[in-house]
Amino acid sequence: MFKFTTTLKSITHLFLAVLPCLSYGYTVPEPSTTETMTISYNKSIKSLDDSRTSDNIMVHPEQTVQAPNTVANIITQQAGVALNGQGGLFQSYNIRGFSRSRIKTEVDGIPIITDRRAGNAVSFIPSELISGVYIQKGPQSTLYGSDAMGGVISIATNAFNSSAVGITMQPQDNAQHIWARFNGESISASVIHRQADNGRSPSNEGTSSTELNTQYQQLAATLSAAFTWHDIDIFASSIISQGDDIGKSSSTFPQQRISSYPQDDHLLSQIEFSSLGQWKVKLYQHQQQWQTHIVRLDDNQATARSNITDYQSNTYGAYGSWLVDNTVLGLEWFGRHNIDISEREFTSGGELAWAKTVVDADEDTYAAYILHDWHVNKLTLATGARFDSINVSAQQQTKRDNFLSLSADISYTLSAQTFASIQIANAFRFPTVSELFFSGETPRGNTQGNMDLEPEQSLGLQISINHQLTPEFSTRFNAYHYDIDDYIERYTLDNIRYYRNSERVTIRGFELINDWRINPQWQTSLGLQWQQSRDINNNTVDDGLPKALKWALNWQHNAINIRQQLTVLLERSDVGPSESTQASELIWQITGDYQLSEDITLSMSILNITDNEYRASSDEDAAYQPERTINISGLWRF
Repeated sequence: MFKFTTTLKSITHLFLAVLPCLSYGYTVPEPSTTETMTISYNKSIKSLDDSRTSDNIMVHPEQTVQAPNTVANIITQQAGVALNGQGGLFQSYNIRGFSRSRIKTEVDGIPIITDRRAGNAVSFIPSELISGVYIQKGPQSTLYGSDAMGGVISIATNAFNSSAVGITMQPQDNAQHIWARFNGESISASVIHRQADNGRSPSNEGTSSTELNTQYQQLAATLSAAFTWHDIDIFASSIISQGDDIGKSSSTFPQQRISSYPQDDHLLSQIEFSSLGQWKVKLYQHQQQWQTHIVRLDDNQATARSNITDYQSNTYGAYGSWLVDNTVLGLEWFGRHNIDISEREFTSGGELAWAKTVVDADEDTYAAYILHDWHVNKLTLATGARFDSINVSAQQQTKRDNFLSLSADISYTLSAQTFASIQIANAFRFPTVSELFFSGETPRGNTQGNMDLEPEQSLGLQISINHQLTPEFSTRFNAYHYDIDDYIERYTLDNIRYYRNSERVTIRGFELINDWRINPQWQTSLGLQWQQSRDINNNTVDDGLPKALKWALNWQHNAINIRQQLTVLLERSDVGPSESTQASELIWQITGDYQLSEDITLSMSILNITDNEYRASSDEDAAYQPERTINISGLWRF
């Protein structure tokens, strides 16, 4: 069946809905803490690597306040981004009210799909091995296919500019991170071992500190090579990660349920061929195997029963893109095979009660896309189209569909200091294998799939303005509006979680960011985010973005660099059916770097300075975040 939902009536409706919140489209560099990347609208020649979204930010881990166990920790200071889920090493993230499988995540260009119902945490990539995280927002992310409805998180592991060894110590949970990386002319490599015990929540206002299920052990390594052969540039890379005894943080720990991942193993590899920016061909694979162990306790804190779920899958893919007369043409195949999920249940005495295969599935996506820009004086029209054909089969059942996604971004130079753009696109999200077929125990409880789920389809509009008030001060404002049909929501009935389609959900909001380079020593940025998610009956849906004010301040003088991040989360009383209300919270963190010599840097971070007792998100199972934490690290470059 062919689907395309863009109509003149829908476009008019979206434009009128977002017009009162006029926004911006260009981005400028964040002072010190981030590097911002933008689409160049005045190119005469198009690049194969042009981004297709209008709000793109590159965040480097070493430029943020160091808490950095997860990708979510690295990106959460940016306006429009928030934590999502329950916390711990498997902390997931939220972009503009989109989360779970509505955000596409890539590692060195390899798409990551794990079928975790809470969404990708990419926890198998330690932050010390990440050179940058590229956040792509805006309706045009639809040109990345299914799972990119809300944006794209692209993680790079091979763009370091020096070789180094480092160590981080965190006494509160006995965390130890030891890593090394080598950056040669054509070969790069890195390795890390990190581990931590369970942390604790704050104890204040008469409440006692509680243990958090946040322990982990992990060994990971990367290897990449780049060289040229007969005018063909070749790049190859591989990532291996082995995790053990990883705690699944939850408010149900330890009185009701103890959930952990005894195993979390990943192997990724790729090879890419390109020539003079005119064509590119890439092959990749991702093997993953992980296990969950869930112990359920009775009223006497004794084991009532336990469940072990084993998951494995193999991802393979290939794509090619060509630049033909200022037009980019692309083909892509993405396949997930041997998706195998099996489950065992044990009695309170540890005896096997039963064992079964829950899912045995295969999934294939075939896609073609085209990108072209038109330039007329101060006006640029960036357009794109993508066609996807998806087929999923499991348990002698098959579900397939075809989709056409179209997008347009009109950018206009109002003056030398002011730019504006209007972006519109339709998007889709095919139900995940777990949403369709999985029926069994998860760390959240018993969950039942729904084979009758329809794919989500959305129409998104963004209006953007960026103004450079002075060479040192800029402001930008984004307003966005999405209408999503057949929104897939999870609901609970008799302590069992099910999935169903909601007729329509509307997500709308805005972001306002001001950047000011006060002088060579002081730089600051202030961001405001507001967002609302409602269904057709005006009920709030889950995973909404919290209203927040985010302030970053950086001071640098000679060998000292001090960075602070302050986030004010406003009270949340209007929450979804699977969420809990939250009081206003102040989250304050600071990092100081001291350049001991040209090659040695010492750092100290204080996290949760005010020792506030707050949860990672509004998720009903979200645990408290860790107490005030101090970590010390050292880095030697050579």
